[in-house]
Amino acid sequence: MTTAELIVTNARILTLDGKRPHAEALAVAGNRIAAIGSKAEVAAWKGASTRVIDAGGNTVMPGIVESHMHLFPGAVELDSLMVTGIEGIDALTRAVRDYAANRPDDAIIVANGANYTAIRPDSTITRQDLDRILPGRPFMMACFDHHTVWANTAALKAAGLLQGKTLPPGNEIVMGPDGLASGELKEIAAFGPLFAMTPTQGREGLGMATGEGPVPAATAAQRAADKVALKRGLAYCASLGITSIHNMDGNWYQLELLDSLREEGALTARVQIPWHQKNTMALERVDEAVAMRARYQGDMLYSGRVKVFIDGVLESMTALMLDDYPGHPGHRGQPLFSAEEFNALATRADKHGLQISVHAIGDGGVRRTLDGYEAARKANGARDSRHRIEHIEVIHPADIPRLKELGVVASLQPIVGLGVPGAPLEPCLSRIGEKMPYAYAWQTLRESGARIAFSSDWPVSPLDPFLGMQAAMTRRPALPGLPEQRQSLMNTISAFTLDGAYAEFAEDRKGKLVEGYLADVIVLSGDIETTPPDEIAELKPVATVCDGKIVYEA
Repeated sequence: MTTAELIVTNARILTLDGKRPHAEALAVAGNRIAAIGSKAEVAAWKGASTRVIDAGGNTVMPGIVESHMHLFPGAVELDSLMVTGIEGIDALTRAVRDYAANRPDDAIIVANGANYTAIRPDSTITRQDLDRILPGRPFMMACFDHHTVWANTAALKAAGLLQGKTLPPGNEIVMGPDGLASGELKEIAAFGPLFAMTPTQGREGLGMATGEGPVPAATAAQRAADKVALKRGLAYCASLGITSIHNMDGNWYQLELLDSLREEGALTARVQIPWHQKNTMALERVDEAVAMRARYQGDMLYSGRVKVFIDGVLESMTALMLDDYPGHPGHRGQPLFSAEEFNALATRADKHGLQISVHAIGDGGVRRTLDGYEAARKANGARDSRHRIEHIEVIHPADIPRLKELGVVASLQPIVGLGVPGAPLEPCLSRIGEKMPYAYAWQTLRESGARIAFSSDWPVSPLDPFLGMQAAMTRRPALPGLPEQRQSLMNTISAFTLDGAYAEFAEDRKGKLVEGYLADVIVLSGDIETTPPDEIAELKPVATVCDGKIVYEA
C-alpha cells in the first residue's frame, strides 16, 4: 500500500460530497486525495515520512475556487496606497501627502480604492479637489470599481488629457464647463495614459487591453519585477485558502509570466487566464483564444475562455439599462457592443467551443448578453457551454428563467450587494430606483434554478472569501418589503468551491473532497458550521494545500 505524503486528521471535514458529507481525516498521495474517512481508516496511510496535521476538531474543506478576480492588478495594488474607507478631503490629504513624501521619484502618485462619495455626497470629484490634496505633482485616485479614475491638473497635463481626447465608445474624459477635462475619467481607454506613468507603466492592465495601447513591451528587469509582484499576489491568495483562480483579464504576457513561475515550482494556485476581446478589435481576433487554449491546458495553468465587457458600472451610469436612469431622462448607459456585434462575437467564440464570460451589470447589459448566447445556440446548436455572466447587479424578471434555460452560470460577488453590512447604499440605490427587487438578487436567481458561483472581483473588493461568505449570509433587504436574498451556509460554501469548479468544467476533479480528486484542501482556525454568520470573517486558514503541496501555513 502506498503511503501518504500528508494526512490531515482530527478534523470536521466538509467534503461537499452528497454521498458522504462529513469525514474525520484524509490522506494525500502525490497531488490527489488518496483516502478520506475515519481517523482509523486514514491512519493506515501513515508512513515514516508522512506529514500529519492535527486539525484540532476544526473545519477542513475544499480549497476556494475564486471565480472572478484580477490577479496582476491586485498584486500590484498590494504595494500601493489604499484609501478605502477614507472619507473627506482633509483625511485624504493627510494620507496622500504622507505617502507621496516617501515616493519622491514616482512620476505620478497613485491612490487606490476610493469611493465615489469620498469627497462629497453627490459623488462629484474634480481635478481642483485633487489639486488641493496634492499640488504640484501628478496625482491620480482610482475608484474601488476600477471603472473611474480622478486626476489632478498636473496629471492630466502630463498624460495629454487636459484638452480631452477622442476615445472608443463606452469610454469618456468628462469635460468641465471651462472646456477642459474635469478630472473624471471613465473606463480604461480614458485613464490608460495615466497608468503608463506609474512604475509598472500599466503592465498590470495589459490583460484588460490584451496588449494594445501605449504600454511598451517589458524589459528583462521589468519582467522580473512583474514576477515578484505576481508571487506576492499568489502568496496572498494562498493565505486566504484560494487554490484556484478564474482570472478576468488576460493576455499572452500574463500567461508567459505565470508559466515561468510554474516551471520554477512557484505557482501556488491553479490559474485560468482568458483572452480579452475588446470592442475595438476585429471579430477575427477572438480566434487567438483558440491558440491560448491549445498552448495552455494543464491543471495548474490553462485557458479556453473569452472575457468581454458589455457595459460599465451603475455608479458612473455606464451600466447598460433597459430604461432611463432615474432622474436622467434619455440616459441608459452606452453599450460597448451593439446587439449585432455581440451576437456575432458570441456565435464565433461558441463555434470554437470556447467558454464566454461577460461583464454585464445593468439589466440591458444582461439581456444583450443572454440574447447573444441564445443567438450562438441557434447558430451552432445546443451544447453544455456554461457561458457566464459576471456580476448581474440588475436583471429584468423576464430574463431570470433564461439563465437556467440557456445553461448560463451566474458569477456573482456577494460582498458588493446593497444591504451588505458596511456597503454604502449610494449612489447605486438612486441609479437602480424601482428595480431594486431585482438588484443583487442572489436567492431569486438560485430559486430559479440558475447555477451560482461566488467570488470577490479583487481588487475591486476585498479578496478574503470568508468575508464574502459572511456578506452572503448576513445581507438584509436594503429597503423595507424587498425579497430576502441572504444565503444559507452550505449554499454559500458550495458557491465558493464546488460551483466554482463547475463554472470551469472541473467538478469531476475538484471543488469537493473525494478520493481521486485533486488535493486542494484548506484547514480552518475554527468550526465554520458552528460559527455565527456575522463572525464567519474571523475564520482564517491555518494551512492551505494546493496540488498536494502545503503552500501556506499560519
